[in-house]
Amino acid sequence: MGRVMGIDFGTRRVGISISDPGGIVAGNPSVIHVGSEKQAITEIKELVASEAVAEIVVGLPLSLNGSKGPQADKAASFASKLSSACGVKVTLWDERFSTVEAERLLLGLSKRIRKQKEKRDLMAAVLILQSFLDRRAYASEENGQNPEQKGSR
Repeated sequence: MGRVMGIDFGTRRVGISISDPGGIVAGNPSVIHVGSEKQAITEIKELVASEAVAEIVVGLPLSLNGSKGPQADKAASFASKLSSACGVKVTLWDERFSTVEAERLLLGLSKRIRKQKEKRDLMAAVLILQSFLDRRAYASEENGQNPEQKGSR
């Protein structure tokens, strides 16, 4: 299956999470501070190569009613450029509630940590990736394929 990378795209910071080799659990979060889209793509391309990433999931920030706005268009454009640069499949994933959920999860932490946007971006990347991995596992089970049994058929 291979590792999957989750991305919470932003113009100043890009949150990144990378799954385990089996593509089951999101983890290994980091944030890239970027000055340009080109810089972000270059740094992500290096991570894709060094971590043997087989697929990338980019969060698509849709509005609450599901429509696309300017940020969603930027994320889609970024995903397209990333696919060309990295040579791996890039999927757009609805991230409508990832930032809100990340902030909710951070509420239990100290006020100093809660105010750090970087922590929110880390958490959002993990949530985007884990929701994608969970949905893929659920779809496999619905189709009669238990993820643990895929290789034994």
